Amino acid sequence: MRALNQLAGIVEAEFKALIREAGVFIFVVFFPFMISLLTYGAGQALTGGAASPTQWFYQLIGFTIMMIALTMSSSSAWYFRRGMMTGRLEYILAAPISPLTAVLSSALTNTIFNIAYFIVVAAIGVIAVYGAYYLANILGVILFLALALLPVIGFNLLVGILTIFFREPEPVANLINAIVSTVSGFAYPIILLPSFLQILGLILPYSHIVDGVREILAGSFRLAQLSPHIFLLGYLILGLAVFKVGEAVYVRKSGVHW
Repeated sequence: MRALNQLAGIVEAEFKALIREAGVFIFVVFFPFMISLLTYGAGQALTGGAASPTQWFYQLIGFTIMMIALTMSSSSAWYFRRGMMTGRLEYILAAPISPLTAVLSSALTNTIFNIAYFIVVAAIGVIAVYGAYYLANILGVILFLALALLPVIGFNLLVGILTIFFREPEPVANLINAIVSTVSGFAYPIILLPSFLQILGLILPYSHIVDGVREILAGSFRLAQLSPHIFLLGYLILGLAVFKVGEAVYVRKSGVHW
């Protein structure tokens, strides 16, 4: 119960900080519409108007999930780096609260924020392409993302540990984001990629997330499509394990005492 109270308190504080950055929310909502409309317009011009609204929706959802992926990776990298620069990381390690609880609270806040962000964008896209009747499918997306983003939390714990190891967030986040953006099928099906990049895309969680979300919103999702996400929970287990090892190593090197 104490851990839950601590988690709730940190999540509340993190949300208050996010609310003060409303301009960021407006930007991330606007971004996928801007990019997808540009690519859709180019497609209309190249095909003589043959591009369908569902193709625009395909890219709208893809770019929205891409924004979630990039912001979560970058946030994780900068969370750990700022913690090192300001001494907050040592404070968290020495505080009576579990360091893992503090880190997971921040990750949970970002996850909830990104689900809310996705709902706003998806609702507009669904109404424009499929009609208001399909808005009910967004409820399924909320449940799906609550499961599908768990591996992403574990993946980004690995990003945070890499940031501590290399001591610079931008090279780590930029490299990971470049790979994720290329192989995850945000703008095009991954079957268009070379075989080794397809395999990489299937190993990472994001291609499965974006495909699942598109299928749910279009009303054609099947329960069998959840099976990869069960295996992808290995990222969460691996992330938690590596975090605990990294915590122990950092405590030993920094001389922090509880």
